[in-house]
Amino acid sequence: MINLGIVGLGHWGCRHAESAAATGRFRVVRATARRPEAVREFASARSIELSPTIEELLADPDVQAVSIATPHSMHAAQVIQTARAGKHVLAEKPFALCKADAEAAVAACVKAGVAITVGHDNRYYPAISEIRRTIDSGALGTLLHVEANLSHDGMKQAVQRAQSGDAAEGPRLAPDAWRLQRDEAPCGSIVHLGVHRIDTFVQLFGRIDRVFAQGSRAVLNTPFADSASLLFHFRKGMTGYLSSSLATPLHSHMNLFGTEGWILASGPTDSTEYRRGNLTSLRIRSGAEIFTRECGGIDSVRETFNAFADAIEGRNSAIVPHEEIIHVVEVLEAAARSMQSGSAVDL
Repeated sequence: MINLGIVGLGHWGCRHAESAAATGRFRVVRATARRPEAVREFASARSIELSPTIEELLADPDVQAVSIATPHSMHAAQVIQTARAGKHVLAEKPFALCKADAEAAVAACVKAGVAITVGHDNRYYPAISEIRRTIDSGALGTLLHVEANLSHDGMKQAVQRAQSGDAAEGPRLAPDAWRLQRDEAPCGSIVHLGVHRIDTFVQLFGRIDRVFAQGSRAVLNTPFADSASLLFHFRKGMTGYLSSSLATPLHSHMNLFGTEGWILASGPTDSTEYRRGNLTSLRIRSGAEIFTRECGGIDSVRETFNAFADAIEGRNSAIVPHEEIIHVVEVLEAAARSMQSGSAVDL
């Protein structure tokens, strides 16, 4: 059993606690929280000791591994701090907000000899595995283009609940909440949502060498784009498109086109099912044949922690390859620069 500390026991940090425990391989022993009074009951019910600072948590010799679920801008520095304390580390997405920070954080983990991964849980979806198998089989021929959308209006609803004072239907998001700060989302909805699909693109199709991004603030009163779209060029020659919005009802799809066929992948419109997978249904054409695959959902956060445990135990040293961790952040940074300048950015 691996003793886990959680830095940032908020909404998603609690998900970390539940999914890590569900593996049967982690015991959550300590956590920090920005608002400890809000999670004291949760922590007490699970025998999680709350610490006032990350320094106290890292000083605990019983803590062997740490998961980080804090504001985006804090991840890289906290990864470095955790590595220097000799603890294995899983950081939520985005791993960092600029390439230099991502490189420094990965280098610190390599130097300390600790396992490092990132919460790109979509990598463990059965649908993504099936898409990978189809690509590798050659059934699509030469890959030409990919397009995707990943959107939901959970943030919009949380803001509206805060403004109305009604928390009965779900969590509220205060106007000064960190998720609404510009510095935490330099390319808007892409940082909060679309980064999942950027990671999928990098995982399946390799490096991206050019990005053009644009965004709009159509609905949410935020200092960043609540809706955004990106055009990509991949080093292998294929092209791509990604859109994401924080102001439209739940939607997820990814369509892949090759010389011999295509894949149309879609996800659920029910928020409960969405928690178990944002891509679950596949329609595949290969040559003249068209068929469907229902891949279902899983607790992908649990599977992220299973892979993390494998790495800690020496069974899988490269959960998410280091170069892919860094490259996804590089693409995010390029998207932010493109959105600011109105020009394409070469990587």
